Amino acid sequence: MLSAENRLKKTKDFATMATKGRSIYGVYSTLRIRVVHPSKDHPKPTEEPAKIGFIISTKTFKRAVKRNRAKRRFRAAVKELIKDFPNGHQFIFILKAETLTAPYVSMREDAAHMLSKIEKTLKRPLKLSPRAKKELSKGKIAHGARFVKPHKKV
Repeated sequence: MLSAENRLKKTKDFATMATKGRSIYGVYSTLRIRVVHPSKDHPKPTEEPAKIGFIISTKTFKRAVKRNRAKRRFRAAVKELIKDFPNGHQFIFILKAETLTAPYVSMREDAAHMLSKIEKTLKRPLKLSPRAKKELSKGKIAHGARFVKPHKKV
């Protein structure tokens, strides 16, 4: 388990990463990165430790036991590399199905390889997905919209 100061928890941050994050593709996961800019939520972002989140789709594994196991294995690999993550950034690892059966050393090396590409990736211009363009054109992301289905009112 990552320490509380290194966990990405807010739904708003996950939604922002969906539109404003840059991607690095690896063998076992996709890494989304975003530089945190000063705001009321983050007054001094360069002093904040790196925030890391993990996502695995129910389409990847139907059973929660497998999803949780894959996240737990990848989280342990990332925990060893926590000192290599730059401060003032947010990260989301979107895990792939191979994470469940991959050797631990391979997952750690894949995560380290993606971390080495961060500087180069942040210099490239941001490419928005079609869904993100649609949401931004409506002004939803600026107001904290979520990329999840709304709850049904009973």
